[in-house]
Amino acid sequence: MNKEYRRIFKNQQTGIETTKELLQSMFIAEMLLVGGETWIVSPWISNVVLIDNRSGNFDSLNPEWGRKEIRLVEVLGALMSRGCHVTIVTRDLPTNEGVITGMTDFVVQNGMENQLATILRDELHTKGLLLSNCSLMGSMNITFNGIEMNDEWIQFSSDREDIASTRLEFEKYKKNL
Repeated sequence: MNKEYRRIFKNQQTGIETTKELLQSMFIAEMLLVGGETWIVSPWISNVVLIDNRSGNFDSLNPEWGRKEIRLVEVLGALMSRGCHVTIVTRDLPTNEGVITGMTDFVVQNGMENQLATILRDELHTKGLLLSNCSLMGSMNITFNGIEMNDEWIQFSSDREDIASTRLEFEKYKKNL
């Protein structure tokens, strides 16, 4: 059995650029698919930068972005425009309202209400991203501090068995509404 894993131990001195590049690569790969399913499970979530398009390297993915840093809400909106279903599991906190409101506004304006599920769990402590072909799990919230400041441990996986079992676990959030 071939398992594809990468562990990153991140602190303010090391691993920040690696983490940012990994997140960017994950979401760019997801943008190349049609359809798919994206899960973001994070007690704290903010509209973080996911793709650096200031050089125009990713103009072909979405010419409407322009040459700037592309944030979470824009990336998720672009994925949904390609048929992706997005599920966000987070806590009901004022700090999370920006992403929730941004996503809700996007789906209403574009008639994509059936492509977004937002699940609020006050007891949530799990943290992870699950895309069509990979996952990122660990201690990192999807926030500026989680990505740029805090000491974090994360594990990337492209192992299909691991992705399938993570998907089954994440689906339990929908069943316990």
